[in-house]
Amino acid sequence: DDAARERLFGLVKPFFLRRTKEEVAPDLPALTEQYFYSEMDEQQHKRYDKIKSAMRNEILSLFDDPKSRLMALQALMRLRQLANHPVLVEAEYEGGSGKFDDVMAQWDVIKRAGHKVLFFSSFEKHLQLFRKRFEDEKIPYAWLTGDTPTAERYKAVKRFQEDAGVQAFFMTIKAGGVGLNLTAADYVFVLDPWWNPAVESQAVARAHRIGQTKPVTALMFISRDTIEEKILVLQEKKRQLGKAMFE
Repeated sequence: DDAARERLFGLVKPFFLRRTKEEVAPDLPALTEQYFYSEMDEQQHKRYDKIKSAMRNEILSLFDDPKSRLMALQALMRLRQLANHPVLVEAEYEGGSGKFDDVMAQWDVIKRAGHKVLFFSSFEKHLQLFRKRFEDEKIPYAWLTGDTPTAERYKAVKRFQEDAGVQAFFMTIKAGGVGLNLTAADYVFVLDPWWNPAVESQAVARAHRIGQTKPVTALMFISRDTIEEKILVLQEKKRQLGKAMFE
């Protein structure tokens, strides 16, 4: 509704002072953002479609029930987890994940080239899968989630920034997406999309900020033919709404 949008913008504009990153730090190196589309593993695809259909039928059967809204939210959460790796939903799952394999393949290339990478996910359980692989292969890493004590948080940041042997830093997007200076990294992996694009931008800004001397590349990993593609559409609508406010 264009009229409603204009009324809203008229109300909020007096309270906004916009300063873009380019205005504040014109000497920042380039930031490149890319979407990396992964094909789901065959077993993963079957599990995703089966659970999506079952959830849809259950929600439709209770459409007028107030509980259907909560069920829909739970369904969306499960589908997001399935798009990452079915083991996040079904502990007994023994198949693979297309996204997991692609992330590890990209990491291997970047690691061999000597770069440092920030890994962000909405789900700690998702990060734990990568953590286990790293530990199995005896690859050093740093770790930060909402449960990390303040003192350990500082140590993790310092270790990543100063130890050349620590090339990976795993963080939940809410715990590590703000307030950190991680300019030792020049790659950022966003392992799953978040509903609000500003949250992802804040996460990428942990590396692309004042003090960074190298170009930064952000890779957003998306499982094809899943809810993640719909989240991207929603993100773009929000992004355009935000831009329109300052036109």
